[in-house]
Amino acid sequence: MKHTSRLLIIGAGTAGLSAGIYARLNGLDPLILEMHKLPGGLCTAWCRRGYTFDGAVRSIASSYEGGNPHQLWQELGILQNADFYYYDEFICIEGQDGRQLHFYTQTDQLETHLLELAPGDAELIHEFIDGIRSFSRMQLQIDMTAADGKEMALIGHKMLPVLLPTLKWHNTSLAAFASHFEDPLLREALPLFFQFSPPDFPIMLCLSTLASMNDRECGYPLGGSLAIARALEERYKALGGQLRYKTKVAEVLVEDDRAYGVRLEGGEEIRADLVISAADSYQTAYKLLDAQYLDEDFKGRFEGKLQPSQSILQIGLGVASDFSGQPPMLDFPLPEPVYIGNLRHERLVLKHYCFDPSMAKPGHSVLSLWCAADYDYWHWLAKDKQRYLARKQEAAKTVIEALDFRYPGLAKTVEVVDVATPLTYERYTGNWRGAFAGWAMSKRKMRYMMGKGMPKTVPGLEGFYMCGQWIEPGGNIELSCASGRDVIKDICQDYAQPFYPG
Repeated sequence: MKHTSRLLIIGAGTAGLSAGIYARLNGLDPLILEMHKLPGGLCTAWCRRGYTFDGAVRSIASSYEGGNPHQLWQELGILQNADFYYYDEFICIEGQDGRQLHFYTQTDQLETHLLELAPGDAELIHEFIDGIRSFSRMQLQIDMTAADGKEMALIGHKMLPVLLPTLKWHNTSLAAFASHFEDPLLREALPLFFQFSPPDFPIMLCLSTLASMNDRECGYPLGGSLAIARALEERYKALGGQLRYKTKVAEVLVEDDRAYGVRLEGGEEIRADLVISAADSYQTAYKLLDAQYLDEDFKGRFEGKLQPSQSILQIGLGVASDFSGQPPMLDFPLPEPVYIGNLRHERLVLKHYCFDPSMAKPGHSVLSLWCAADYDYWHWLAKDKQRYLARKQEAAKTVIEALDFRYPGLAKTVEVVDVATPLTYERYTGNWRGAFAGWAMSKRKMRYMMGKGMPKTVPGLEGFYMCGQWIEPGGNIELSCASGRDVIKDICQDYAQPFYPG
């Protein structure tokens, strides 16, 4: 590998920008090609008449000095001086009986609350709380692939404090654990901790999330998704990296089983020594590479081996009403089921952003609801533009009426309505079937995380790499940035060059 090797990166999401930053730090000459006009990919937000609707960030591993995420943000040159909001309550879940389970982020407070709700389940509650405490100071790994035995030993050493709880909990699902409670609210509410989690969602991720929030190691960066994306873009450009927006890649050019560049939609060809796709795996394998390089493991992911994250309908409301006294996220049952799109909904999950003053002016609130959506239905609707727009308006009307029933008079305070369908996500980010993240977090996906992970190379194809949330199990901003770091580290290792993290 020449020290100034030309590198093409497909996609200016967080993984692509991170890869670009580490490429510059290691003497490569990267050009990022992005089909949208904004950086960030799924880590983005958009403004409508004084309200900002965030499409991604709710919390990230963040703060304490010496922690791995802190090291990652320092290397990327972002967030270490950011202001963070730390939740006192992550989510409130209301049961069919009207009682509410508040997932307080302080473990002692949560324990007291659970025991007050369900004293007959004290033994299971103590086990659950002990599980949270056992994951205190659990570290996100930013070295996703060990370079050698020494580095593998170092990673293992860092994981020793949580080795026993990991072994205990990694193969237990949240739903299975919840089924043992006698109290109906705890049985109902615990599996709803993460919206859209599959039936075999590992309880370990619930425990470790609550542990990091208790430690004030996980919080919300004020400014949200677009601020993160802009900071990564600024850092990349400051290092001399090149970036082209509104530039869609149609094909990866291959000769003699080696990638040598890309062809853009308009026909322009750009040559390079190396190509990295930070786009989603389906687009990469089946579109950009025309399904020419697929092994059984890769095909199996798209044929049922793994479940993609839910396609969603995001309904955003800008309201002249102050929700700052409400839980930041509320999952509640509807008096009667409603149809949003073609799917029946018995519950809604309402988020507000009043803790971030940049999202709306004082006394006003941004409300955001993610509703499960049927990609094929919205794809069919889009064949008739008027029909598609009418269904979007109908979905928003249904949600507003449901919220007005719970918060009488709310409908009159709505100033802005914003609806993003799975096709919106697909159009702006290219994500397969408009998925809001990568693969859904299941026990099978957890095994990828606990093992070797997913390869960043394609069998039989030289000079080509992949990174991002479809490759790095986890599907969040931290792991996407770590994936960009790791792919450059892998390239350096493959070409016998030292890796400089900055």
